Amino acid sequence: MPHRQRHNTAATMILSLAALASACSSPEKTPEATTPKPITAEERVQWYEQCWNQFNDKKWTEFRQCYADNATSRQLGYGKPTLNGADAIITSSQDFAKLSPDGHGEGQLILVNGNHLASVYLLSGTNSGPMTGPEGKEMKATNKKFGLLFGHAVELDPAANKVVNELGVMDGGTFANQLGLSKAPGRPLMAKGAAMPLVVIAKNDEMEMKNLDADKAQWAAWNKHDQAGVDLYVTDDSVFHDTTQPKDMNKAEGSAMNKMFWKAFSDAQLTISSMWAAGDYVAVTGTFEGTNDGDFPAMKLKKTGKKVSEPYLEIDRFEGGKIKEAWLFFDNAMFASQLAPSN
Repeated sequence: MPHRQRHNTAATMILSLAALASACSSPEKTPEATTPKPITAEERVQWYEQCWNQFNDKKWTEFRQCYADNATSRQLGYGKPTLNGADAIITSSQDFAKLSPDGHGEGQLILVNGNHLASVYLLSGTNSGPMTGPEGKEMKATNKKFGLLFGHAVELDPAANKVVNELGVMDGGTFANQLGLSKAPGRPLMAKGAAMPLVVIAKNDEMEMKNLDADKAQWAAWNKHDQAGVDLYVTDDSVFHDTTQPKDMNKAEGSAMNKMFWKAFSDAQLTISSMWAAGDYVAVTGTFEGTNDGDFPAMKLKKTGKKVSEPYLEIDRFEGGKIKEAWLFFDNAMFASQLAPSN
């Protein structure tokens, strides 16, 4: 028995040393890379509304975190046409707060599809502070109230809640009209909107794809200056909220406005940069381009021969496969300035 125990003890020691040697020679395991948790649409909405609250509360340090450092922004009707970088964007927002310390936005509609958001906000306040005029000169406060719809479209970093590109549009003509700075027609002051925004999150289902296809077909007909083709995709009782016009238009009035545009700009084209669907809605951003080679009665202008390039945002609401309601955002003041006589 003692002889066998010595052999067993020796064998045990040999096996232990072999195991230790094997462990020492084995390569170290590297920790597996973890995949970032996807950001949900609900989280996008919560973050977006929080950013608006920071703008409303003038919390500029926190509001800056809503933008990527290299973000780009086009601010039409209330800021500078093109801004590059988060710091420049925040400075522009601070300038708006100077002319209206009580200025704030209230959400009316928020659409989400992946890293794309589009919204309609009611922007209101009082012009109780100085503002910068078209020629860069400081203008005294008018102490008048304003209230108008603001269209907003943002593209986010797919992996973070950071704006990388945005288009914000309100009608500068209406803004000037409400402040008593222009006699040109504008929308009446909008004092009250919805208490809570309607939030619509994309499902990317068959209905949304059909709405998207219908909208694409309608835009193609518009570029062909084919009013009958445009009308195919619009309900008979549709409402067109052109935010540059004093009042909403029905189907017939919208058709007449299209024909007026085509007569004033025979080469008019709409170039789409982004189009996506969410529920019953389709959000479109793009640029209107054309040469003013005809009279334009809507603006009481004779032909100028000048070219116009104007960014826009449109949100269409579908019902039964056709557009039931549409909101068009562009800056009429910027549009008119491109047609103005040269000094």
